[in-house]
Amino acid sequence: MSLNIMLVDDQPPRAAMLARALTDEGHCVLCKLTSAAGLRERVLANNPDVVLVDMDAPDRDALESMALMQQETPRPMAMFHDQDAEALLIAALRAGVSTYVAGNTDVLRVREVMKVATARYREYHALCEELETTGDDPAAAAVIGRAKALLMQRRRITERDAYRALRRQAMSSGEPLLRVARHVLDYAALLKSL
Repeated sequence: MSLNIMLVDDQPPRAAMLARALTDEGHCVLCKLTSAAGLRERVLANNPDVVLVDMDAPDRDALESMALMQQETPRPMAMFHDQDAEALLIAALRAGVSTYVAGNTDVLRVREVMKVATARYREYHALCEELETTGDDPAAAAVIGRAKALLMQRRRITERDAYRALRRQAMSSGEPLLRVARHVLDYAALLKSL
């Protein structure tokens, strides 16, 4: 599948090499930026399918630009960084990065990284839509509430942690949150009947 890609890379020679490799793979590189400044506006103007960010030292302004873009024009975004820095990883994920890859940019794995970023982006946004929809459905909210209460009681955790556990399971299994909540309740009923 051919994708329209926006490339943000603060090293023009590396960006040129990556753009050439992406083009050879059948993708279209819409534009190459040397910084994340004005990222939102460029995304609005070019409408890429994926944003690839490869920066040696993304600063707070770059991360804020990425977060602003994701708030107003969300799309899959993968970030490459040459070091495995936990603080940067956390900041990048908070800024809306779908996939974070530590280590040198390897042209051969960029294709797989784009697939992962796109899949994670779709899963995340599907879950967000489901949560909004579930909030409007009292019956669904009741099922989720019962599952949370069960987890809170059995595992002695807070409501917030119970909800996070349900949500994490929904994201990792690819199932709707409501279905995961029903599985929890069904499993508890099964154990109770034994």
